[in-house]
Amino acid sequence: MPSLFSRLFQNATPEVDSAAFERLNALSPRMESDEAGACATPHPEDKTIICRETIVNRQERVVGHEFMLKKNITERVHIGHAMRRLYDQALLSQLINLPLLQLLGQRFALVNLATEHILDDKLALLSGQHALFVLRFSDEMVSPAIILQIKKLRKKGLKFGILAHECLNPGMDELVDEIDLLVLDLNEDAIFASDIASAIHAQPHWPLLACHIDSYEAFDAMWESTLYGQRVAFFQGSFISSRDEWGVNPMPALRAPLARILRLIEQEAATQVLADALKADPVLLYKLLRMAKSSIAETIGSAEQALLSVGREQLYRWLTFMAHSQLDFAEHLERDTALLAAALQRGRLMRNLAVQQSLPQAEQFFLTGVLSLIGGMLQQSMADALKALNLPDAVLAALLTRSGPYFPYLQLAIAVEMQDFHGISQCCKTLGLTAIGVKQSQHDAQQWVAELSLHDDEQRETARYPF
Repeated sequence: MPSLFSRLFQNATPEVDSAAFERLNALSPRMESDEAGACATPHPEDKTIICRETIVNRQERVVGHEFMLKKNITERVHIGHAMRRLYDQALLSQLINLPLLQLLGQRFALVNLATEHILDDKLALLSGQHALFVLRFSDEMVSPAIILQIKKLRKKGLKFGILAHECLNPGMDELVDEIDLLVLDLNEDAIFASDIASAIHAQPHWPLLACHIDSYEAFDAMWESTLYGQRVAFFQGSFISSRDEWGVNPMPALRAPLARILRLIEQEAATQVLADALKADPVLLYKLLRMAKSSIAETIGSAEQALLSVGREQLYRWLTFMAHSQLDFAEHLERDTALLAAALQRGRLMRNLAVQQSLPQAEQFFLTGVLSLIGGMLQQSMADALKALNLPDAVLAALLTRSGPYFPYLQLAIAVEMQDFHGISQCCKTLGLTAIGVKQSQHDAQQWVAELSLHDDEQRETARYPF
């Protein structure tokens, strides 16, 4: 039977009065507005130290907000035990003294708070205002006093959640029926641990909130989680607040390259080795380029550049998310790998031709060839697929307007695939290439793709890493 919390907010369509919403923005700007310095405070009394981040449900409706101190304050606080206590006290004081919760309408307010603060009598002042406190127990045993206080405050209308890894804390079984929400913090690897997943499955009445979702891949892993399925009812993070489209990528990345890169990172492989592994799957490369766009403002023209901008730690975390999403690799695998192989061969051929003529930016030629089939892989228009990337102008020109210095090489690669001998001859004349040189480049591209052994590696690596 769904919990009261779930019934209240899972399918709610809360409306907020426009004047109340403007006041809410003044008192607690959204986090992204705070970071950009874009939020004006029209009245002196509106100069608060609070900001908020949106929480949405599976229908993309805003059902709540997490409140926190503004980033410029948080960055100055060393979150040790004593400083964290001051942080919590300041946050709680703001919530009590400002009319923030009254401005939310039916939306709930989520606040992270150390467990010790629930013994503060002032907390009861927030009762009946759709307030939900995610308690931090650390590794402490849940004391009888805390259990009694939580039960007392819940009777007054306050709600409580815990972090996923703390569901295993000693004494937590006494609070099973008092927990209104369980938080999956994507900054913590523990959410993928089998013992924690088992404990969560044992409590099917707990709705789940996935927080710190900062990329499409993190969102996708939670939306189609192999561990939690559709138990994840709520989503929060910079990706959610940015209101990016929630459309799906019909073709997933292959298991083999994904597993291989995870293993290479664990082995501390060289950057070039990692970049070469990323090039073995065009969809994985596309996803990396999309992630790199959020990391740096400059254009990204190669797998190596994207990898350096994202970093190994973030890449490992991102691949772990992907490994725990419900990816159907069996369906259409033969068709999909054929399309992937065609894209890889096209990219490799273009790169070989650029190297043969000693042209600069050979990796951009490779990228042009690989991405020339990305629309079909993702079942999107080319323009829509490329919106998510920050590519060099020459690559975009070849792919979107069939122009620029790379397009003639793309034309040649397509003519080679189609065995259009007249087209090959015309392109060779235009580019100053010989038929023998093109044939050599084609042979190398075919051999390179064959060595990737997409089908064989898929089976071998899936057995090694059975996600």
